[in-house]
Amino acid sequence: MHCERFLCILRIIGTTLFGVSLLLGITAAYIVGYQFIQTDNYYFSFGLYGAFLASHLIIQSLFAFLEHRKMKKSLETPIKLNKTVALCIAAYQEDPDYLRKCLQSVKRLTYPGIKVVMVIDGNSEDDLYMMDIFSEVMGRDKSATYIWKNNFHEKGPGETDESHKESSQHVTQLVLSNKSICIMQKWGGKREVMYTAFRALGRSVDYVQVCDSDTMLDPASSVEMVKVLEEDPMVGGVGGDVQILNKYDSWISFLSSVRYWMAFNIERACQSYFGCVQCISGPLGMYRNSLFHVLTFAVTHNTLVPLGAVQYCGIR
Repeated sequence: MHCERFLCILRIIGTTLFGVSLLLGITAAYIVGYQFIQTDNYYFSFGLYGAFLASHLIIQSLFAFLEHRKMKKSLETPIKLNKTVALCIAAYQEDPDYLRKCLQSVKRLTYPGIKVVMVIDGNSEDDLYMMDIFSEVMGRDKSATYIWKNNFHEKGPGETDESHKESSQHVTQLVLSNKSICIMQKWGGKREVMYTAFRALGRSVDYVQVCDSDTMLDPASSVEMVKVLEEDPMVGGVGGDVQILNKYDSWISFLSSVRYWMAFNIERACQSYFGCVQCISGPLGMYRNSLFHVLTFAVTHNTLVPLGAVQYCGIR
C-alpha cells in the first residue's frame, strides 16, 4: 500500500514537473522567436516554438499509445456485471430531437438493470416538453415524473424550512423507488442538477454514469466503463470517447471533431497513463459512487463545510 502511494506521488510530481518545464520552454521559445527553417517572405517557418509543440505532441502520442495498448489488454478480461449503475442525465432547454435520440440510446444500453435519473434545470411551463418526451420514450407506465418548485439548496416561493425538508425527502424517495424518473426543479445551473441526482441516489448504487441530454450513447458504453472501474479499485472515475455527430456538416464542426479526438484519444489517454486525468467529460463519464460520500465535506478557508455549499466565483 505504501509503495503504491509512493509511486502515485512520484507520478504526480513527475507529471507536474514535465508540464511546468514544457510551459517554460514554450514560453521562452516564443519570446526568442528563433527559426530553424523559413521562406523569404515568412510564408512558412519552423522555429524553436514549433519544435517544442511538435515534441509535446509526439511525447503525448507515445504515452497515449501505451495507454491504449494497456487498456485493450485489460478490457479483454471478462467480468461479472453484478454492480448497480445509475445514469444521470442533465437537461436544460434541449432540442427535442436531440433529447429524444439521447433517451432512445439510453433504452438500448446493454448493461442490466441500469437506473435512469433525468434532472431538468428549470420548472417553468417552457420546460414541460422535456418531461413529456421523457415519459413518451421511457414509457409512461414504466417511469415517474415530478415537478419540484425548488431544489436542494434553494426554497420555492412561500416555502418554509420544514416543507423544504419534506419535499427534499420526497424527491429522494422517488429516485430510490423508481427505475426511471424525471425531475423538474428550480433553475440552479448544471452543478445543481448533478447535485440533485447524486444526493438523491445516496449510496443506493455502486457506480454513477453521467451524460448530457444531447448525448447519443453507444449500447456498450456503460459496460465498457464498468469494466475499467472493476479492473482497478484505485480508479475513481472513467471518461468515454466523445465524438461529434454532425462533424461533416461544416468546417467548424469538422475542426471541432478533430479537437475532440485529440482531447480524448491523445491528451487524456496520455494523462491516464500517469493515473491523473484532469477532467472527466460531462457528456460521457462514470464515477465510483463511494467517492462522493468520502468527499462529503470539503475544506474551505480551513473550515469543514458541506460539499454542496462550496462556492466558486460566487457560484455554488
